Amino acid sequence: MRKQLHGILFKREKSRHFIMWIFFILLTSNLYAQRGYYDAAYKRYEANLGQLSNGASVTAKSYNQADLQSEASDQICVNMSASNAAVQWTLTEAADGLVIRYSVPDGQSGTIGVYNGSTKITTLTLTSTWSWEYLWSNGNPNNNGITNQNPRMRFDEVRYKLPSKIPVSGTLRLVRETGNIHLDFAEMEPIPAAVTAPSGSVTYTGNGSDLQTFIDANGGKKIFVPSGVFNVNRELYFGSANTSLIGAGMWYTQINFTNTSSGNGGLRANASNISFSDLYLTTNSASRSNSYKAINGVFTSGSTIKNIWAEHFECGAWIAQYNVGGPAIADGFTLSHCRFRNNYADGINLCKGTANAIVEHCNFRNNGDDDQAIWSANGQECINNTFRYNTSENCWRACGLAIYGGKNNKAYNLIIKDNLEAGIRVSNNFDGAPFNNDGNHEIHDITVSTCGTFNDTYNNPVAAVDIFSASNAGTQVKNVQLYNIDILDSRNDAISISKRSGDGIYNLSFKNITVNGTGKEYPNNNALNRNWGRGYFVLIAGSPNGNGTYCNMNYSNRGGNAAANEEISAIGNFSWTQSSNCSVTNVPVTGVTIAPTTVTLGAGATQQLTPTIAPANATNKNVSYSSNNTGVATVNASGLVTAIASGSATITVTTQDGAKTASSVITVNSSAAAVTSVSLSPNAASLSVGGTQQLTPTVLPSNATNKSVSYSSNNTGVATVNASGLVTAVANGTATITVTTADGNKTSTALITVSTATGSYFTIKNKWTNNYLYDAGANVGYGATVANNNYKWEKIAVDATNFILKNVGTGDVMHIENLTGSVQCTAAGSDWWSAQWSTENVDGTWVRIKNRWQTGSMIHIENLTGSAQYIGAQNSWESAQWQFQAASASKKINEAVVTAENNTAVSIYPNPSVNNEFNIALPELSPDDTAIITVTDINGRKVLVKKLNSSAKINHDLASGIYVVTIHSNALNISKKLIVK
Repeated sequence: MRKQLHGILFKREKSRHFIMWIFFILLTSNLYAQRGYYDAAYKRYEANLGQLSNGASVTAKSYNQADLQSEASDQICVNMSASNAAVQWTLTEAADGLVIRYSVPDGQSGTIGVYNGSTKITTLTLTSTWSWEYLWSNGNPNNNGITNQNPRMRFDEVRYKLPSKIPVSGTLRLVRETGNIHLDFAEMEPIPAAVTAPSGSVTYTGNGSDLQTFIDANGGKKIFVPSGVFNVNRELYFGSANTSLIGAGMWYTQINFTNTSSGNGGLRANASNISFSDLYLTTNSASRSNSYKAINGVFTSGSTIKNIWAEHFECGAWIAQYNVGGPAIADGFTLSHCRFRNNYADGINLCKGTANAIVEHCNFRNNGDDDQAIWSANGQECINNTFRYNTSENCWRACGLAIYGGKNNKAYNLIIKDNLEAGIRVSNNFDGAPFNNDGNHEIHDITVSTCGTFNDTYNNPVAAVDIFSASNAGTQVKNVQLYNIDILDSRNDAISISKRSGDGIYNLSFKNITVNGTGKEYPNNNALNRNWGRGYFVLIAGSPNGNGTYCNMNYSNRGGNAAANEEISAIGNFSWTQSSNCSVTNVPVTGVTIAPTTVTLGAGATQQLTPTIAPANATNKNVSYSSNNTGVATVNASGLVTAIASGSATITVTTQDGAKTASSVITVNSSAAAVTSVSLSPNAASLSVGGTQQLTPTVLPSNATNKSVSYSSNNTGVATVNASGLVTAVANGTATITVTTADGNKTSTALITVSTATGSYFTIKNKWTNNYLYDAGANVGYGATVANNNYKWEKIAVDATNFILKNVGTGDVMHIENLTGSVQCTAAGSDWWSAQWSTENVDGTWVRIKNRWQTGSMIHIENLTGSAQYIGAQNSWESAQWQFQAASASKKINEAVVTAENNTAVSIYPNPSVNNEFNIALPELSPDDTAIITVTDINGRKVLVKKLNSSAKINHDLASGIYVVTIHSNALNISKKLIVK
């Protein structure tokens, strides 16, 4: 008879609350080794713990997958569907960055008001666009065979930067305005000041459409993307070594990938020392199919990825070489302080031979596959990678931490909670290199809370800690150590050791394991009506071969219908024995080396130093760096050296264990080439009011060290100039623009002559995002580039103050007659005050556009809903500031191209569309001409594309609503509205 696992911690159920309280106190104090993303900037305010009013109600706690709240934090959320339902919290820290986790029914949306105490700040739209996954029927090949028919990913998040901080002890209040809304929690954080362009960097000044061109032209440099929203319609590829993409901060610089076809978005690295930082990455894609990763490719010892926030991608990051010409594997990089949330597959996957990578201080939430995975795919062994100080939560498929093959990988000081399936998984279930005979995978100091299920996506049971053998990458799982693990409130079994196929599990060790609570979801989630026990502390199944040991296993509060602590009736030949030695082996550091040991740099250059710890399996490989001469060279916590000025400096690396040291000598040669002159091109320009002109400086000599310049205008009432040399015409007259070099104060000038515009046609550009207003169908949208006449507006004077904005492409008028919350664009009467606007100057360049009827309303895009809005704008918002740029007075793009909305050359019928179909009637096209039919929704997202050579019926599955149908060919360029019922 085998010895039973032992060590009951508490016998009475009420003691569970005591241990959870003790655990919380230890977790948040210095008495307990810090686990999870403990230094995250945000603080969480659970909805069910807030002050509720006006019918807001807390749902019952439920582990039943059919219940919405089973996907919520702690399986509880708040129903806010009652009229004016409200929840509020007293803030424990002054903060101005807001994140709301919410759910609205599939196909629906809602709105919620945000208040600072009793003062309303804004209205946020909560959409179901990116939520509600039906895995068993969505057609993605990764989902073949899925039988669980409970929807997943029923929650999503919205974020908002408040105009100012709510003070400590102030009140954040959320009030339901429309829709059926459930709130899980709010998170608030103090947003730091925007990052400024680093020394020696180049600054991108476009709108996103030519960002790849700018990257290609500045390979090997630090590329700074300032605050704003940049729409990019392709993957951004980094093929030149030592290139960095740096934003102003994850709350300031947003790159939105608009392409919804596979592989045409995200950031891909294919060279050494590529780095990304301080960016918010989003996408118009809304599924795992036809999508792409936010971050992809290979990263090396000089690479850092930090302060990246990525949502709604296929994956947050997938690290592997899938190109040619770059490094063979990813090796030695660090990824830190990132947020990978609400993605359809993995949070991050270290794949295809990735080695020596560190992923730390990150948050993974609401992702649809492994949050933190190491996969030795394609036969390439992943070695010595580390996950540490991360939090994984609400993962709705697979697990929070997964190791698939390789050797010497580590995961420690993690929190994994509220996952719908496993918390930790170790297996050889996927093709690739097998588990190595040497080395050990170390998994320790981790809290796994409320994980596991009896009903995964395939309706199979998995434990909170799930270890199993298969036959896809070898036949054995081996050399895995788990220690100092707390497994709390497991939905099913706590630990499962099993053989699904293959041979079994070898050299498995459990030490210092606390299990408190199992079987929490029983009797729910048993789709196949299996008559199996549920809630074991340890389940050994499938008759595996192999061996494992355990020591100091502490159990309490067994639940479900498990009749014993362990189930070993199918243990087979697996040797499961208690060890008398429960100490955790510590391998001390014996030495350290650093590479390179000498390097010569120019002022402003950088060099990544790479330490090598001996022995390779040392337990604590943490190091610190210092410079003996920071006036010559500095070094950051990751070993990145920055050259400051001429001289020599010694950089020393010191191990945390044993204080072993090594050094590198840095020589800085900053001999500078002085500026001798500067010139401007053009040196004269004539502009219409509202027009712009880019001035380009030429600094000589060409090898001048410091080519920085500044600009000024001697008459800002006539023309202004920004820091990049872009001149904007303000009023009639002349102005002299002067450029001045930082080195030597050399100057040059350009004469700007401004006259009244000959036409009244304009594009309207936003200050915050650099987007342009356009007729998007029922509403006014905003886009990154002036694509056609739908982006041009005719300014028709009503009187000396007010005017009407009539769209050149469609003939429709901008108005707010129906008070929908969005600025509309339909036929409207010239006598409607709702269609009459005036401008209010912000400065010589930007204006506010105010409505005559609703006098307190001005056009803005603060909430980035896809449509321009008019409610609640504040004068300080850059999202409510616009520039009228003079456009061609011609209403035709090309003499041969038909563009008028009412042109009869093309017709759509029936309109409204019924029965999921409509007809396109085209004129006769030339034999070599094809018409591309593109259907976009009111948010500007492509939802249907067809190619036609002649008139045809188009079948569709579009939801009810208003769409824009664009018909483009050599002879046609027409936009028409389509209503779908």
